[in-house]
Amino acid sequence: MQLTYDDIFKHSDMLNPISTRTLLLAGKLAEFGPEKTLLDLGSGKGFPSLLWASTFGIEIEGFELNRKYVKYANSYARLLNLTHLAKYKCRDIRRLKPSHRYDAVASLGIGITEVYGAARMALEKFRQMVRPGGFLILAEPAWLVKPVPKKLQKDLGTPEKNLCTEAEMKRTLEDCGFKVEGSFVSAKKDWELYIRPICVAMQKIMKDQPEVSNESQAIIKGFQAEYRAAGNYWDMILWVAKTH
Repeated sequence: MQLTYDDIFKHSDMLNPISTRTLLLAGKLAEFGPEKTLLDLGSGKGFPSLLWASTFGIEIEGFELNRKYVKYANSYARLLNLTHLAKYKCRDIRRLKPSHRYDAVASLGIGITEVYGAARMALEKFRQMVRPGGFLILAEPAWLVKPVPKKLQKDLGTPEKNLCTEAEMKRTLEDCGFKVEGSFVSAKKDWELYIRPICVAMQKIMKDQPEVSNESQAIIKGFQAEYRAAGNYWDMILWVAKTH
């Protein structure tokens, strides 16, 4: 693969189909406010947590493996005059061992199964990072039904075993010491807004770099498959869960 995440998400600030309204509702449900702390795992370009910092005054510590995204997020924080609240660092979150617990932990990036190997493994790690009575905000796709058609798995590039159903995720959260306070399902409009800048980026690359046209077209088809599957075979769910 010649194209990178930088190429694919060149015009995207949000790296998941989650609306600003949903992020604000989640922040309110998680009791964000001044003097509270948030650990943002896989912080991407920083948009969600900077929105929370500017709206609720919560203090952000973000970690992201992509150096360009970290630079972007810190520049964005300076632009918004939020450097006193938000700081982003380049770190592999799989090896992260925080020295203290946070009022909230957020994981809104790439699916947790791809990062940690399994949902339960990820949730057990997250549980150790959140203080008692604190919150987890987790974005993760969920199958609507199983078994999942083989062709769909191929089109999405997501084996059935990589994702849970909504009921399975809720049960796993509870087994790992979280109580679900609420969940938000991304609307079709959220998916449209998510894939639109990706298509724009790929179309520009096809024009400027004909040698990667086939790869660009394949990426567009993959994201279009995600869009078609939304609401039919899977949903993106943003969970807000509280530690016992």
